[in-house]
Amino acid sequence: MLPESISGVLGSNPWGVFGQDGAVEALRRALASGNLAHAYLITGPDGIGKGTLAHRLAQTLISPSADDPTVPDLTTRIARQIEADEMPDIERIALGGICDESKHDHAADNSTRIRICQVRRLERVASLAPFTSPRRIFIVDTADQLQPEACHALLKTLEEPPGDVLILLLSTDPDALLPTIRSRCQEIPLRPAPYSALLEALSADETIPDPVTLARLAHGRYGLAMRMQADPTFAVLRETSTTEARRLARSGRNERFDYAERLGGAWYKERESVLQTLDLWREWWRDVLVAAADAAADVPPEALAEATRCTPADALRALRAVQTAREHLLANTHAQLALEVMMLDLPVLTGDMPAGREDRETVTAG
Repeated sequence: MLPESISGVLGSNPWGVFGQDGAVEALRRALASGNLAHAYLITGPDGIGKGTLAHRLAQTLISPSADDPTVPDLTTRIARQIEADEMPDIERIALGGICDESKHDHAADNSTRIRICQVRRLERVASLAPFTSPRRIFIVDTADQLQPEACHALLKTLEEPPGDVLILLLSTDPDALLPTIRSRCQEIPLRPAPYSALLEALSADETIPDPVTLARLAHGRYGLAMRMQADPTFAVLRETSTTEARRLARSGRNERFDYAERLGGAWYKERESVLQTLDLWREWWRDVLVAAADAAADVPPEALAEATRCTPADALRALRAVQTAREHLLANTHAQLALEVMMLDLPVLTGDMPAGREDRETVTAG
């Protein structure tokens, strides 16, 4: 069974995946009826709970509760092994992971994609019988990082999977995946929780000194909130990246190109950091787009304020520019050139950067 400390804080669903009751119940119904799909595509923004949901499904399949086979027993040794990615029959396919080529060291070669050799290893292992479990489970984290060749190689296993194999693809940008990949998986979208629900969950944790600010920064994502709580520098990076995105929208061409040169140089040394910066910019412009379009959604107060200086077309243009630059970088386009093109495509906003009243009050209180 789930520990009380988890189930009590993270909401009503028995898997303890905060804010994702619908996804959990859909999977529990599939387990109860014996109609579990052979492959699932779990989608949603970073920190929403994709990895947690994948682990809970694996734990339920291999370590079910004696009282309810659709609920995991997290107290067992096997469940703890799964949580720590140490279970032999469950493999996580990720950037920098292993393959069967002895000369390959993806952790040290600055790989920006999950390589085809890693997927070929998946294919080989999938053909083997499980060691100690009823099935083999592969978690691809994240599928957005698959090489095009790796995507095509994965299709074969998705089309003709062994009966005892379950493949879980995690994705922050499912639109970037091949349509043939998506069509062969059952998609489970995860969405941010309302601000009030996240604030309630964070407030129940006495170790969190400022749940109000954390809930605002996390945008409905419990996992992201916990990450920022554990590593304060991540919250600082989010704030810094947002400030840079807003400043660049008000900068001239020379300043933009200078920034592109610095970021392009960093790409060849700190690729994950550059990708993280672009992801945060993409998230920022998405919030501004929502606010500018008057959509009913929780967005930071500074995004609401920025939307008074920015049309929906401007925000959409910026969002597309950042996304295209990210795709070009992963396709090994010259980094500085890709980023300079992005800078040219960003909208030009005028005036000082506004700050919402709620945002100013939070900063002052902090």
